[in-house]
Amino acid sequence: MVNSTNEQLERAQEAHDLSTTPQWPHANEMRSLVRVAGAALRMKPPLYLRSIFGPIPSWAPPHRRFSEYNILNPWQPATMLRFASDLTIPALPTTTPNWARTLFPPVVNRRLWRPTQFFRQPDEYGGVSTFPDEHWFFINGIVTNADLARLNAACLAHLFHRPLTVVQNATDSLLMDLFECAIGKGFKNDPNSEDRKTMTEPAWRATAAILEAVNSKHTERVVVIAHSQGTIITANVLRAIAKALRSELVERPDARWHLFTQRLMGGVRTETEKMVRDNLAHSLAELTREGLHQALWRLAKLEVYTFANCADRMRYVHPSLRVPYMEHFANERDLVARLGILSPLRDRSQARVAAGAPVEIDGTVFVQPGAWGHLLNEHYLTPIDDYLYPGGRAHRRESNPYPGTGEAPAESRLYGYFHGKRPADLPRPFLPGREFS
Repeated sequence: MVNSTNEQLERAQEAHDLSTTPQWPHANEMRSLVRVAGAALRMKPPLYLRSIFGPIPSWAPPHRRFSEYNILNPWQPATMLRFASDLTIPALPTTTPNWARTLFPPVVNRRLWRPTQFFRQPDEYGGVSTFPDEHWFFINGIVTNADLARLNAACLAHLFHRPLTVVQNATDSLLMDLFECAIGKGFKNDPNSEDRKTMTEPAWRATAAILEAVNSKHTERVVVIAHSQGTIITANVLRAIAKALRSELVERPDARWHLFTQRLMGGVRTETEKMVRDNLAHSLAELTREGLHQALWRLAKLEVYTFANCADRMRYVHPSLRVPYMEHFANERDLVARLGILSPLRDRSQARVAAGAPVEIDGTVFVQPGAWGHLLNEHYLTPIDDYLYPGGRAHRRESNPYPGTGEAPAESRLYGYFHGKRPADLPRPFLPGREFS
């Protein structure tokens, strides 16, 4: 009993003393970015198109219900043309400026500016209020317009029978999306109130939404599912939270977070940005209002599940407590995953926390051996559905597509949410002398 109490007190002290944990290292600058990309491209065999789109026979119809290839259905010409235009016409990933809303009609503004949007995806049966003590988020990947984001979200709702808040990182054309990925991986990746390094627009908008859910007294679990470019955004969300918890503002009960938030966002230019700044500042103040113990206790609600994680660094907010909980899924032959979670340059030792390896990602990793393809529904979620689905059907899988290896469990915790099920609660940091409702 004494040993148990001592262990709890020790963990509480670790939670309180964030200053003893390593600071967030800078992510890849251009030289390291090129190194990571070069290592990813040295895959054998170098079948890059297959690594993204899967085996060639799978490209031809008919396709499964939630396959991304359905976006190119010639019997839905409006959807196909909308995707083609979003893919090819460049736009800016920011809120439409006030002057543009005055001068241009909405149809022009929608083409030139494509800010991050939010929408609510109902569960499998059309409900939006099921599992009221949970809040699920989905952050999409590259080249995803609203139609494709809805298809991804519908597949997730089908698998887990839960409504989701979709943080739709709008596509700004293929070339612009690739540029944004490079910026998010190598440059706008270290939120800091003391320098000009800031976050991308999707990252600070996602941070505000996720923190609001974490702070809710009625929410016991906050689940974030991210794919491809969405994993870079999620990594920067965790960086922003970690940076805020190390800020001197945490120790000041009367602190105002507006200046910190405005610098983190890189400035405020529109009414929408002002609203997000105020919401984010309020959420940071609420998160830290009762100190670091309370903040870490709340952040322990957070569970992060990534697919084809291509971030350079996705670290725990607190390494010793492993907060938040994180799992990552990757196909062995996915080129995008080789930029991050499967990078040959990734530090897998967990011992060189401050060594500055080009790629450092915390959490449990599940890899599908020999698998090709990068599309979320077609190549990641469908194999999981075929394995977990209880009924017999033509596509039934007998073996787990993402088996645990090494110290990883045999099956992912995410599987425990399948079709409305609920896995056991995760342990939270022990906080002596405080009760929580």
